Amino acid sequence: MYRFLRSLHKIVGLIGSLFLITISVTGFLLALKGQFTAIKPATTKGTAVAIADMVHPGVALEAAFAKNLPGLATMKDVNRLELHADKNVYKITSKDYFHEVQVDAGTGKVLSVGTRNDQLFENIHDLSFFKPVFRETVLPFIALILFILGTSGVIMYFVPVFRRIKHRKTLATVKKEGAN
Repeated sequence: MYRFLRSLHKIVGLIGSLFLITISVTGFLLALKGQFTAIKPATTKGTAVAIADMVHPGVALEAAFAKNLPGLATMKDVNRLELHADKNVYKITSKDYFHEVQVDAGTGKVLSVGTRNDQLFENIHDLSFFKPVFRETVLPFIALILFILGTSGVIMYFVPVFRRIKHRKTLATVKKEGAN
């Protein structure tokens, strides 16, 4: 049983380590996304205006579409439209090409165009980059792998400990009987 457990731990560990390395590297990059503009573009500051004077979100979308970016030409291509009220900026992100266009909420002019690599890393992190169905099928399998690794690792750690304790008790009993 113990040898089988060690073999299972090695095989499952090898398979699991490929996913764990991928998940840990992308998780590390996602944790640092706010600190590096190569991962996520910094939010620019727009013109300060009252809420009533902000341009309509449709104007911001039209300005983003006018940039002729691949994968950001119609509403079907838009993943998210956000208003960052603290900076008076609309952020428009694309679904497929990880583009981000920042539009001034006061003037409707494009302030910056960038790439959202953090979205790419997130898609790799949750395995939807490869196929969206992987998130629902492979990730639970990875959870099972981690459970097997954790359980088998704990068992492999404690089996020798319990064997030593049992062996010491046996030796103590033998010494006790030998002394009598």
